[in-house]
Amino acid sequence: MPEEMNEDSLMELSKEEFQTIQNQVANLNQQLAIAQAVLQKEKNRSDELKNYSDRLQADFDNYRKRTNENNKKLKEDGIVEVIEKVIPLLDTMKQGITLIPDEKVADGLKMIYKQFNEMLGSFGVTEIPALGEQFDPNLHNAVMQVKVKDEKNVNVIVEVFNKGYRMGDRIIRHSVVKVGK
Repeated sequence: MPEEMNEDSLMELSKEEFQTIQNQVANLNQQLAIAQAVLQKEKNRSDELKNYSDRLQADFDNYRKRTNENNKKLKEDGIVEVIEKVIPLLDTMKQGITLIPDEKVADGLKMIYKQFNEMLGSFGVTEIPALGEQFDPNLHNAVMQVKVKDEKNVNVIVEVFNKGYRMGDRIIRHSVVKVGK
């Protein structure tokens, strides 16, 4: 059978040859339809796998973010735990400085006290302002009240017994204070 057929050559075909060609065309159309169905099925499967892959990637990103946040929180908790144990030492040093009669020894203790405060500052720990400030129960712990003559000093901190400390928004220790009433 010739490779290329034109209109004239189709006219010369016998009925049987024409029927054979029609059967071949029908067979090719059937194979094309099957191939298109398989293609669509594989395209759907590919889309499903891509969606699954995208969901896995999103889940992994969320897991990574949660893990990083948890690690950051654990690190911060560890730092705070150590700082909570260091702060009473600072209180004791501060009291000791005032009680030491030898000026050189007192100066040495002041240097150590300063280094401890710098170390706390390197972790983002700051002192909570108290003396002369308005009393804030979120920051201060009032253990005494004292009568004040001036009305504008009501609810103002007049004495600090223990300094308060915070790290960012986290309160490590509330200031222990005396408040005017």
